[in-house]
Amino acid sequence: MKKIAFTATSATILSLAVGIQTAFAQSANEPKASGSAGIDEVIVTAQRREQSLQDAALPVQSFDSDSLKQAGIDSGLDLGLLSPALGVNASGGPLASFFVRGVGALTVNPLTDAAIAQNVDGVYLGRSSGAAGQAMFDLERVELLKGPQGTLYGRNATGGVVNYLPTKPVLGENSGYIQAEVGNYSKTGLQGAANIAISDDVAIRISANKVDRDGFSDDGTNDQDSAAVRAQLLFNASDKLSIRLAVDHSEINGKGPGGDLLGTYANPPQGSITDYTPSGLAVNSGPTDAGANAIRAGVLHTPSFAPYQPIDGDDLYQDASWTGFSAEINYQADLGTLTFIPAYRESEQDYQFSGPGFSPAKTLEENEQTSFELRFATDLDGPLNGILGAFYIEEEISTSSVFAQNYASPIQNYDNGGDSWAVFGQGTFDVSETFRLNAGVRYTEDNKFVDGISDTFLTFCGGAPAPGPNGEPSNFLTPGPPPSNSFANGCASGAMPAHPITGDRDAFIQYFVDNGLIAADSVATVPGMGPPPVYNIAHVDPTGYPSPNLGAIVNLGDGALASDLSYSETTYRIGAEWDWAESNLLYATFESGYRAGGVDLATDAPTYDPEYIDAFTIGSKNRFLDNTLQVNAELFLWKYDGQQVTYFTTLDGGSAFPIANADATIQGLDVDIIWAATGSTTFGLNLQYLDAAYDKLTLISDPGVGRFGCASAGVTDGVESYDCSGNDMLYSPEIGADFDINHVIDMSGNELSLTARVSHRAEQQTNFLLLDETKSDSYTTLNLDATLFVDDGGWSVSAFVRNVTDEQFIANTNVSNRGLNYGIYSPPRTYGVRLMANF
Repeated sequence: MKKIAFTATSATILSLAVGIQTAFAQSANEPKASGSAGIDEVIVTAQRREQSLQDAALPVQSFDSDSLKQAGIDSGLDLGLLSPALGVNASGGPLASFFVRGVGALTVNPLTDAAIAQNVDGVYLGRSSGAAGQAMFDLERVELLKGPQGTLYGRNATGGVVNYLPTKPVLGENSGYIQAEVGNYSKTGLQGAANIAISDDVAIRISANKVDRDGFSDDGTNDQDSAAVRAQLLFNASDKLSIRLAVDHSEINGKGPGGDLLGTYANPPQGSITDYTPSGLAVNSGPTDAGANAIRAGVLHTPSFAPYQPIDGDDLYQDASWTGFSAEINYQADLGTLTFIPAYRESEQDYQFSGPGFSPAKTLEENEQTSFELRFATDLDGPLNGILGAFYIEEEISTSSVFAQNYASPIQNYDNGGDSWAVFGQGTFDVSETFRLNAGVRYTEDNKFVDGISDTFLTFCGGAPAPGPNGEPSNFLTPGPPPSNSFANGCASGAMPAHPITGDRDAFIQYFVDNGLIAADSVATVPGMGPPPVYNIAHVDPTGYPSPNLGAIVNLGDGALASDLSYSETTYRIGAEWDWAESNLLYATFESGYRAGGVDLATDAPTYDPEYIDAFTIGSKNRFLDNTLQVNAELFLWKYDGQQVTYFTTLDGGSAFPIANADATIQGLDVDIIWAATGSTTFGLNLQYLDAAYDKLTLISDPGVGRFGCASAGVTDGVESYDCSGNDMLYSPEIGADFDINHVIDMSGNELSLTARVSHRAEQQTNFLLLDETKSDSYTTLNLDATLFVDDGGWSVSAFVRNVTDEQFIANTNVSNRGLNYGIYSPPRTYGVRLMANF
């Protein structure tokens, strides 16, 4: 845990920053060094209009296509390599959870919304999995907005925004490029784009990308098999009206992410969660490793445990696709620009991943969304200008998730979705030529629905289990010796079937019926089990005689669930900007954010509350030394109220993903420096100090089986609570830094560009269980890139090495309710060559 006195520290740092800026300002008009070209201007659209990054009074980073290549960014899942403020959790299949300075959500199902908004070509992505489908090719830039964007972006942008901005068609130009890449782990990549001028007023741009790579893990998991295509048509209908149509399609296949079995906890916890045994398996052994299968079998305390089936390499796969259609219509009126963006997106995802523990989980998901955004950006001669807009989105999602674990299978089948609409406005008033005030407001209304079934099927052997000492149903999680006819004793006979990995609930039950294991009408109520339905299993021995009451599959689920929810909120922004010199900006802002509540399938409380965040920022953006030194700094204080925390636990004897609401304080300093030391050498540094901790966080579980890095707060109504206040937030390293150096060598008209990048992250937590074993150790990595540009950049060849020292760290973790701790490692050392030709 780390704490700082924000007020005193902020004042000290701000005073120091102003002093440094004043000193630099005194020499800003000195002659520029011979051959120095200065720092190029970067254009962003973070505030829904084009402006220089140095004029944008908010914390935003922009990464162009060269930056993405040098960092090895192939998909949205790799973006965590770009900034100390950003963390990405890719835990299974195409699932992706983004965190900015500890603000984020482990979006394990479509019932939860992301906390970091993702926008592709100006279109909001309703589901976080859409980020995985974003291939990093033919992009003009990627923008990272840090902090809540409750006014101009609104929905689910409590922690920030990631904007993916493709290269647009250019009128009157025939051009393009083709790029090929090969590397270790049998990596091959091929991408290209063509800009074709159809007429003076019409142009199209078509681009495509294909990447294949063997898995980083020995069992073939953590591989890459992706393909994407994008097409755009730009039509200038008149001097005032332009229309751009776009379509994109991307696919991800292969085995997908796979976690190493890092170790096991005592099960059930025997008074101390520190009873942890490391697996001793090699890094990148993968989830289907023989050693991992042996450990999983051993956790069940008997090698003859019949329902257990080893995980096979063929059990893990991902088959996902995303398709989008959109238009951007701009009309330039006398008073400003009217922009209309209608869009439709759909996705289909079928994947099995190893996260739950003993057997892969299977998810089938279909998603459709339709959205519309209308904006008017004024261009007035007076002191007041701004943006007015309206937004609407509608989503329909169908999901089936089967977490079949041989003996226990949580199953969820549901349709959900809803709609959201908002109106917003933001304006800036020029008090003087150098001082401005700005303010914004947004009203949002979210409507959600869910209609489905949530069940947990649990196997018992030797008939129904006997009641516990207090009359409660016994199961294999009850501490102490099991009764003679319980799950743990009876299943060693070798007669019980393993639970199948099926597509939905009906197919799961039908499997047992089709194999003669249960009768279709075998539901009964068994003494000691209470109301849950019990499917009696009748085993037929080799003589043909059935053995009655051999075992039972008990449905401990909640059954049907239907709910309609509505939420609304008004969010604000106020700020002030002062140009204290020609190339120096000082700003202060307050902005609020909001994320709607929703449905919780895991607890007796059927819904969870919205979350809110208030962010205070003091920042400065500066150019010094005749445009050769850029120093941007930001002090921030965020107050987080009701963060939606999704975690893995045990409730009512089965696995559950409840959602808690937590409060937190986030504060720190972010400094971004670029120094063009000479015309050929440039240095860059992005440094972040972060103090992000929970002021209030309570997690729950069945009594005696909780596995959290927090103290028990007692048992109430059969549920044990754990006080986790004071713990660090996820993906919030105290120190994060990226240091770059680029040197260009002139070679008789050609150029050799040499780049080195050092990245450091301090220790950080990766799991809401907040255990020591789910932390990622501090690490430092080095990337090297050498690119030779020939024929004035007509073509180039690059050689690169990423993670030169082969330092791997835990990127994310998952702990099952039986104590299996899985972790996915960062990529190992990779290297390769890249050839690019422009035409």
